Amino acid sequence: MSDFLSEKRDEIQARLDELAPLIAEHDRLRRALDALDGVDHSSSSTRSSGTGRGAGRPRGSGERSRQALELLRKEPGLGAAEVARRIGVHPNYAYRILPGLEEQGLVEKRDRVWYAKDAA
Repeated sequence: MSDFLSEKRDEIQARLDELAPLIAEHDRLRRALDALDGVDHSSSSTRSSGTGRGAGRPRGSGERSRQALELLRKEPGLGAAEVARRIGVHPNYAYRILPGLEEQGLVEKRDRVWYAKDAA
């Protein structure tokens, strides 16, 4: 039994060693994509016809913003990373949607945590 376990451990370690470069590449690409999500597209020279918006991904439905607002109404005083975890998005996304909700007067940030205006 000991030989079997040792063999399996060696196989698993070998596979982990094979996958390590791919995981590192995945992490680099994720960070690059997250960084690009924060880039202001308004200075882009590529414009879609007639809309006045730059090329790129279309604006979403606002569902994640609604989820974040609902969460903060139920549980005020959460940080952006916790909001992201609870609604199932990457933290960088929460750091983008929460200031938008703040601009709309729906939430406010105090001491690095967020509160729904009607729950503050």
